[in-house]
Amino acid sequence: MTTASPTPQQHLQTVIDNWRYLTDMLDTHVSAPWPPAGRMADYLRALEFADSQTVRQQRGTRELEVPAGQPPLNLDAFDAIRTTELALLGTADHIAAVAQRYPITVDTGRGWTDDLHRQVALLAIRDQADPRRWSFTDTATRTPSHAAVWLQQRLDEADGPFRPLTTDQQRLIENVAREASTRVQMALAILRRHTSVPYPCPHCRARSLVVQGGDGQTPAAQCGRCGRTWTGRDTTAAA
Repeated sequence: MTTASPTPQQHLQTVIDNWRYLTDMLDTHVSAPWPPAGRMADYLRALEFADSQTVRQQRGTRELEVPAGQPPLNLDAFDAIRTTELALLGTADHIAAVAQRYPITVDTGRGWTDDLHRQVALLAIRDQADPRRWSFTDTATRTPSHAAVWLQQRLDEADGPFRPLTTDQQRLIENVAREASTRVQMALAILRRHTSVPYPCPHCRARSLVVQGGDGQTPAAQCGRCGRTWTGRDTTAAA
């Protein structure tokens, strides 16, 4: 059964749901890169014994050494925070500049004695203060999470002082949402990644092994030719 790909709205929701966890990680050490170069060779060499015996591997994380006197910093979290924030705020600014209707303006020279003028003036005040508008200056709302919610609403064509998005504008949000979600999940190690490695399959010798992992779950290697799979806990070949 084929699993449907997440929608752009779901990608943005991933950012919203996990942003607090990402910022909490900022003052932790950096874990080893994926794939872990030092341990990957050992892991794949163990596959040579997969058809004859079971090999248990202990896969752990390796922290980078932090020089004395410097606080620990999770570089993956820092990079994800910085790039995701710039992307989401920049995208919201761009979409607002082209799709957000200008506020209603009224000439106040006629004063408030004219009933019709007063009603239009009050409408203009409410329109300018509409909380659905994206602000280019309000630091309280210029956050990645708020930008993600606002972009979700634009994709959903929610009511407000906005023009419908064009195809190009929708595609821009979709691309940014997918990239932001990927960065956040990779930094939090909750995204399962697939990486081709230059080692022959221990069964058919084809150089078509793909290693899956990086999400905290049991890593696995699968051959793209014969279909056999090995896991980090039990490297016995599965037909």
